[in-house]
Amino acid sequence: MKAKSRRTVLQKRNNLSSWLLSLPTILWLLCFFLIPYLIVIIYSFLTPDIYDVKFEFSLAAYRQVFTGGYLRPFFLSFKLAIYTTLGCLLLGFPVAYYIARANEKLKNTLLIFIIIPFWTNLIIRIFSWRIFLAHSGVLNATLMNMGLISQPLEILRTDLAVVLVMVYVYLPYMILPLYSVLEKLDFTLLNAAMDLGANEVKAFFSITLPLAVEGIFAGTLLVFIPALGAYLIPQLVGNQRSLYVGQVITYKIKNIPRNWPMASALSLTLLLLVALMLLIMYGLYRRHVARRQVS
Repeated sequence: MKAKSRRTVLQKRNNLSSWLLSLPTILWLLCFFLIPYLIVIIYSFLTPDIYDVKFEFSLAAYRQVFTGGYLRPFFLSFKLAIYTTLGCLLLGFPVAYYIARANEKLKNTLLIFIIIPFWTNLIIRIFSWRIFLAHSGVLNATLMNMGLISQPLEILRTDLAVVLVMVYVYLPYMILPLYSVLEKLDFTLLNAAMDLGANEVKAFFSITLPLAVEGIFAGTLLVFIPALGAYLIPQLVGNQRSLYVGQVITYKIKNIPRNWPMASALSLTLLLLVALMLLIMYGLYRRHVARRQVS
């Protein structure tokens, strides 16, 4: 009995220590995540004024979200997020696979090259793309000097420019999770599969791809979610004909007449859509894991 009571006391002390260690993080999340979102929720049910809000309950903002012209920005944002994720996956998987199979010295060098963009401010990188894609920029000048085009291409301020820059910015977020999974892959399985008659393509889809699902899932989350609410890149290299949700929310906050309830309703709707996407993706991932364990 004494040993049991001693274990109980030790367990209580460990639980108390865990709570004390996690208390700063909990307070941080309460102050800078939960409370701001509660304010956003409250504001979404108020009435807009020219410069501020009237504390009068209203559902007008949510009615406008689902019945007005705000469905197009959501559609464009989802399309941009899907294109960005697919582009990062198609470009990032071969890079991650090559790095995982490289020797130790080359592997470390390539990883440094992947991380180097994080050392430069995002705005500087976006403006360098603006210089590169401009009407009289580096790309058009190079293509014209090579005789491949007769007049400059209009790439900047297009949806294509937005996708290109988005893929460039978020590509490391796809490569690194994929690399962390592929590095642990036993590549002798591929040799064994080819010894049993499978070609390289069949071995890739039968062995490499299923074992890399965890990296694909993590990379997709790291790319898709921030791409869905992107504001800075579409604002700097996009056009005003294709407004994304992040831009619309910003305009509702800073432009006069301000409409903070509308911006709050759009933000919460986007949050709920992201949460729904997370649940769907997590469900698909769990189903894949369960199916792999059965087989």
